[in-house]
Amino acid sequence: MAKNVYFVGLDIACDDFVASIYQSPKQSVITKEGIENTLDGFNVFIPWLKEHGLSKTNCIICMEATGVYNEAIAHYLASQGFRVSVEPPLKVKRAFDPVGHKTDPVDSRQIAEYAYRYSDELRFWQPKDEIIEKIKHLLTAREQFTKQSTAIKNAMKSYEKHIVQVPLIVKAHRQTLREIKKHITEIDKELDRIIRQNPSISKMNNQLKSIPGFGLLLSASLITLTGAFSDISHYKTLAAFLGICPYQHQSGKSIYRQPHMRSFGPAYPRKLLTLAARSVATHNDVFKKYYARKLAEGKAKQLVLNNISNKLIKLACALIKNNSRYTVTYRSINPMFLNIS
Repeated sequence: MAKNVYFVGLDIACDDFVASIYQSPKQSVITKEGIENTLDGFNVFIPWLKEHGLSKTNCIICMEATGVYNEAIAHYLASQGFRVSVEPPLKVKRAFDPVGHKTDPVDSRQIAEYAYRYSDELRFWQPKDEIIEKIKHLLTAREQFTKQSTAIKNAMKSYEKHIVQVPLIVKAHRQTLREIKKHITEIDKELDRIIRQNPSISKMNNQLKSIPGFGLLLSASLITLTGAFSDISHYKTLAAFLGICPYQHQSGKSIYRQPHMRSFGPAYPRKLLTLAARSVATHNDVFKKYYARKLAEGKAKQLVLNNISNKLIKLACALIKNNSRYTVTYRSINPMFLNIS
């Protein structure tokens, strides 16, 4: 570990955040509370760091991933040249015993200590490209509208069972549903337009869409999730991140469970991937034969569909890595059978 390096932990809430400076267990922790989570607060935070001898060259600032709450401060600090690490909250929580007080100052000190203890494992955060952020926001909005559409459809179906009905309610439901469908269509058009504007993203999207079962939503979702396959490029890492990678659970002779998924990670791309697996298992000849063969062997349907999901992810990463499109007639050859001259 480098000497004279300070670790700053930020516990960020909606309106303000708490900052703690940690250097080593032998030195006291300096904490500042009530810093506004706005540009004015950021302009207070930086001078406070300088008062204690901290600069962008001798400190690492660590925070938990708290959605939109930490987004502004992370972008601001990165633009000022600070080294910023955004860590999963569960990972930070598991680094400490669940005892003692639970307050914002305590949390900020723990985040700073976590950065000190795991400094060799920290990955410095970098803002994603603007186009990736726009695609991500459009996908999020579309999923929200889709959920609202499903809720209204269910409400309409339930309301039809009532003996006494109010025509105004039926009319309102139908109008709202039409508006939501209109917004979803507009989002799809805007999503396609934004992707076409960027040649590299557009090419990547077309490569992914050539895979059976892949559409615009799944392709765009994987592109944003992986940072255009720059953050995550290996299919095993991506499968584990999506929560479709089976994990073993055994110890000695008495403890054994079937390998199972943990279902961690983002739910939306995992749902799209499951839908794609069901689609190819029904309509694609290659995957349809594989699906039928595994069911005949006694495998569970969900297990086979999860295997197909992993195969689709492997295909996606291979096509991006090789800069190619999916070929139906392609067959891989074992290198052992190649003639080496």
